[in-house]
Amino acid sequence: MIGLFIATLTQALTLIPLALGINLSYTILRATDMTIDGSFVLGAGVFAQLVSLGVSPYLAFLAAMLAGALAGAFTAFLQHKGKVDALLAGILSSFILYSVNMAIMGRPNINLLNSPSLFSTAFAQNNLMGWSAVCALVLILALGFYALLQSRLGLYLRAFGDNPKLLARQGLNIETLRTLGFGLNNLLAAASGAITAQIIGYADINMGVGMTLVGIGAIILGQHLILPCIKTHYLRTRTELLSAFIGIAIYFFILNGLLRFNINPIYLKLMLGVLLALFLRAATQKAKLS
Repeated sequence: MIGLFIATLTQALTLIPLALGINLSYTILRATDMTIDGSFVLGAGVFAQLVSLGVSPYLAFLAAMLAGALAGAFTAFLQHKGKVDALLAGILSSFILYSVNMAIMGRPNINLLNSPSLFSTAFAQNNLMGWSAVCALVLILALGFYALLQSRLGLYLRAFGDNPKLLARQGLNIETLRTLGFGLNNLLAAASGAITAQIIGYADINMGVGMTLVGIGAIILGQHLILPCIKTHYLRTRTELLSAFIGIAIYFFILNGLLRFNINPIYLKLMLGVLLALFLRAATQKAKLS
């Protein structure tokens, strides 16, 4: 059982930035951004390719996040200039990113086992130091995200999701907010992809398949568990972040639990998909009743 908890925590830790990004798009911007499937791979691919070329892991990580932000800005551009629906714009961007990612990586996967990473020095000492370094980086990203949501910009982004026309009537440029919002959530997804690639030791062109759906399902699960316990709106941002943390941890706990029961891998995604469908249905029913 202890091994199950450790496996769950370590897997969930690498995807916390992804969950935060999906929380921004799905909960705050009120959009299902499928770009995340592609930007997750983009972050991993950019980091892996640059490190394999001898670039510093720190610069490679920053470049990976910047690439994710540009992917999100492109999705916002499709919505604004192309007049494409938000969901379709994300799907189109993810479709395009498959070729972009393959061009960047040059091959379907890049091995990072013998390459330096942000955590290689810490892991060289022991696993505790290594995972402490991972936790520190994720915590920095989470605190930065929390600070942004508590700022005036964060309030504008939340208002954009609630009523963009009202912001436009007040003289604010909603397209700038759209670009910032989608850029930020894909930046976080790319950061998660770069962290994941370093932990598992490779970047793969298909590693982002289904990530958006997994994140949305996990966030909805976390919200169903946390929101009924919160009676005040003053803790709204903290509650949303806590829901993302708990939801993604529960998802991996269920995943690892199924693996412990020797579930045939062929049926694993089927079972997880049914579970996510139940979470999404519950959220829909709750929205109709509220």
